[in-house]
Amino acid sequence: MRPRQGLAIATTLAVLCAMPTLSHAVTESEPLSMVFEPAPEPAERPNSVPAVSLRLARSCTLYLPSIEDARSNKANAGNLTVMLPTVHATPRSVQSLRSGDATGWTRGALQSTSRYGFQTVLGAPPASAGARQVTADVALRLAHAWSVDLNLVSHVVLKVNYRLPGGETVLRQYHGMGTRTNWASANGEFMSVLNLGLEEAVRGMASDAAALCDGLPLPAPVVVP
Repeated sequence: MRPRQGLAIATTLAVLCAMPTLSHAVTESEPLSMVFEPAPEPAERPNSVPAVSLRLARSCTLYLPSIEDARSNKANAGNLTVMLPTVHATPRSVQSLRSGDATGWTRGALQSTSRYGFQTVLGAPPASAGARQVTADVALRLAHAWSVDLNLVSHVVLKVNYRLPGGETVLRQYHGMGTRTNWASANGEFMSVLNLGLEEAVRGMASDAAALCDGLPLPAPVVVP
């Protein structure tokens, strides 16, 4: 073995050993952990230009009295497709991803709206009507991750029903997509890409909630033809 080849192999093994999620391959018998962990702030990301944290709201209270898992398939959260290393990439097997507590996962992501400037109150309606507050009921409609070549991809959808002053309600759906490199089809890797999708959906919700708190109308919902 050439010295350079030995060094490359040693470096690869060191990287793999330093990534604990790689030792825990996903299986159909064990559900995903469903623990939300936000991506680092831009200023905390290595090898990136420092940036100011994103703050959308100013002294706004976000009340979330209802958070539910409204997915049509609550048992699964996607699939892993194992491909044969051939020119035509023939599928060898497909493995379902078992879902854990998706309600708690969504709740954890919504708690993170404090990073956008909100004072977030979970599980309780507002004590009284007041300025600079928003009330919303949130339902998780989709949480799906899958493998594509050497990558993992996710799609998360939140359905949010805003309660406006005077009894009016406004319904919006927020889609979030995530993607990352697939090292070993590990449990933690699938959770990581699902978290990226959920965080993007929550960020879209936070933007609209901040607008409502400022008394601004929401943009018209996007209609997909």
